Amino acid sequence: METTIQINKTFSLEDLARQGLELRDVKELSAKIFMKDDKVYFFDQTDNKHYRLYSVIHKRSFFL
Repeated sequence: METTIQINKTFSLEDLARQGLELRDVKELSAKIFMKDDKVYFFDQTDNKHYRLYSVIHKRSFFL
């Protein structure tokens, strides 16, 4: 079963990897940043293994 990425939902790293999201190392932000295609996904870490999605923007709006 495929998980749908939705705002305010919680995901494990395995869920995000299955969706094709790639973690990016961004030192200036406390959020965990993942990218896929032309989107940038912002997550808060809720515990050691789970992340809550709180924003999605187009990659042109975000300079890594």
